[in-house]
Amino acid sequence: MTSRTWIAEAVGAEKIKMALEEARRRRICAALGLKGVSALSDRQLRFIAAGLELQALESMSRGSAQDLIQAAATAFQVTRVLPRPASPLETAEFLVQLGCLGVLGQRSADVRRLLSEGSGEGGIPRLPLDADDWGLRVRSVILDIWLRLLRQSGWDDFHAVQESVARLRAEQPNCEPRFLSQTEATGDVRPAAWYLVSAYHLAKAAEILSAYLTQGAVDGPYDIRAQLQAHFERALAAADRGGLMEQENMARMLGRTALALVESRIWTVSRGRRKPRSPMPHAAGRSR
Repeated sequence: MTSRTWIAEAVGAEKIKMALEEARRRRICAALGLKGVSALSDRQLRFIAAGLELQALESMSRGSAQDLIQAAATAFQVTRVLPRPASPLETAEFLVQLGCLGVLGQRSADVRRLLSEGSGEGGIPRLPLDADDWGLRVRSVILDIWLRLLRQSGWDDFHAVQESVARLRAEQPNCEPRFLSQTEATGDVRPAAWYLVSAYHLAKAAEILSAYLTQGAVDGPYDIRAQLQAHFERALAAADRGGLMEQENMARMLGRTALALVESRIWTVSRGRRKPRSPMPHAAGRSR
């Protein structure tokens, strides 16, 4: 039994069909400024969307390329009509997940549109990028830079990614020790420490990807895919060691999305580079 089969059975093929119909109805009503009677509640849609996202995650390692495209596109269609979370941070996490599903489902134009300012769908939320709490600041920066890479709204987004990562690197020596000391004084410091390790590798991967998307090349002896793969492997390993399941899922989703962005770039196609035989691998090895 494939992941596509058992997830469809768990959620219910009829419910998935209803969710897609409900998503189309909601989008039409939103475009026309109308209110309609929902066939499915937000709670029911969230349950189905979660199952579809799981199907997309499973397809990354066990399905074909077409399976992944179809699973991600279906999950994107349903997830995009869900109400946004209340807080900016939760909204940003929701949008990163949604953006990854859109890119993997070959709906990049829709992703850029929904992340654009004035799109009617909110754009990128304002996050506490200067928070005193180093953990909160790192989390906010990671979400912001990846949303910008998903949006790619001109050079400003790419410049913002490079500047944010450079600033994070410069502030780390002064801010990180105090944050870890405070965390250790109030409880187990290990999850927070491993989260930071994972986040730093996601930041470095974003920096490398941003340089490639703007220049068509990256410094170093290794291919862009190999460089990205190394940092996503370490991000996954750190999340695994810290028991951070949500962070691990995000790193896996971002890793596969980064590969899709590389493959879709015009100079990647024009050079005719051979595609890797497998997607970004699961967590392996030490993170440091």
